[in-house]
Amino acid sequence: MADGQPWLPAHGRTGAALATGSQLIRDETARVAAAAGLELTITSTLAEARRSRPEVVLVGSDIAESRVDSDGELILVGLPGEEGTVWEVAARLHATRVALLPAAGDWLAERFARLRTTGSRGHILGLVGCSGGVGTSSLSCWLALASARSGRSTLLIDGDCGGGGLHLALPELSSGVRWEDLGEISGTLNPDQLSGALPVVRGFAVLSMSGSAAKEASIVTSSAVHSVFAAARSAFDVTVVDLPAGWPWGDPLLTFCDQVMLLVQGRTRPITAARSAVEHLQSFPTSVIARGPLEPGLDPYRVAELVEQPLMGYLPHLRGVPDAERQGRLLTIGAHRAVRRLTARILANGPAGIVRAAS
Repeated sequence: MADGQPWLPAHGRTGAALATGSQLIRDETARVAAAAGLELTITSTLAEARRSRPEVVLVGSDIAESRVDSDGELILVGLPGEEGTVWEVAARLHATRVALLPAAGDWLAERFARLRTTGSRGHILGLVGCSGGVGTSSLSCWLALASARSGRSTLLIDGDCGGGGLHLALPELSSGVRWEDLGEISGTLNPDQLSGALPVVRGFAVLSMSGSAAKEASIVTSSAVHSVFAAARSAFDVTVVDLPAGWPWGDPLLTFCDQVMLLVQGRTRPITAARSAVEHLQSFPTSVIARGPLEPGLDPYRVAELVEQPLMGYLPHLRGVPDAERQGRLLTIGAHRAVRRLTARILANGPAGIVRAAS
């Protein structure tokens, strides 16, 4: 990860409250909350802690009340050396869990991270081409651009280990973290740290491959990818994933997508490939983006009908896209009327989470 990025808590969320008079318990619990990206309400009394009606109430082992009535989960927080007495206190308070810090820090961080994730859940869109060269990467960039311009916080994820890296198509991109920098992640990744470390272009963040195919393939199949996507979902309203063409059901990043869009050329072989893909995508909301040029007798609706999935939109064949990419002008094509029409349709007709994010 980039040096100097603090593990900052998110603002505006109070999913947990701690009641304690112990400064050491305060410090230890606050450290874990910050690492998980959760804003922790800290009070001296249980009455104050309950006032914010948090989902989780944490009670220091120094609290002398005989019983705690809480609407949410109750966790007793203790310190080393209290192993012999903490369970008696937990029984007296009717605590549901006991966390001795710092030993239980990893477990508590995971619990805090779940609170933060449920507080803010962005939508993850996967784009996949049923044949190579169909333009999935270009459309992913244009969709991310349109999402950012609409006021949504947006992340574009390069999901193709063999594609050389999306940063090559986006020379305006500032420096920052790429996939190869994330291989050492274990446990929870702070969403604020992720969003602060990623490079940004035209208002949207980008997580790109760097061309080290073997290294990056090992990362996207490791446990680190779970932390990355959990942080992305919490930090961004919309995440667009550029998935590799071919056999999408074999791609490890597919499972993190809430919605999948198949970019299908209007020709017999890509349509047949799309039909095969759909058989393995039944657990995902899937739609078709018909890609021009179309064979005689086909229109976008007919392409979607043959794939047996709803039509999301149509992307015509656009001359000059390869030249624009080579010249570093790929994002300028995002202003093309057909591209704007398609990206607006995707954002407007996606699940309600996408629509609400801009409201």
